Amino acid sequence: MKQTLRRSLCATVLLTVTTGSTFALPPAEHPGEAVRSIPGAQRISDWNALDNQRVLVNVNATDTYLLTLKQQCHGLGWAQNVTVTMSNNTIWAGFDAIKADGLQCPIDRINRVSATELLQLQGPAKD
Repeated sequence: MKQTLRRSLCATVLLTVTTGSTFALPPAEHPGEAVRSIPGAQRISDWNALDNQRVLVNVNATDTYLLTLKQQCHGLGWAQNVTVTMSNNTIWAGFDAIKADGLQCPIDRINRVSATELLQLQGPAKD
């Protein structure tokens, strides 16, 4: 019964696939404030894979979160269908996952990042 209820509460949001470069930073870096969840996640406005284990997610164009996956999610940068699971419009670290072309990649941790931290994660601007 509990598993059936859990499945019925899970929703999936389709993330728009964007093109762009990926930036490789050491996965040990976890900038920003660690949080357990992203409330109101149905309002994801943009996302960007930094590498195969870290994804930036913008919610409401004002809040940015860094999702660190439990393992490498190969193909994340070029997948045609990328989704994220959620429960009651909330993404939970340790429970939800990103799916890239059907490959499920569990979310290990979530960090809320500031504008300054976001610039550092994105690397130097290219002319």
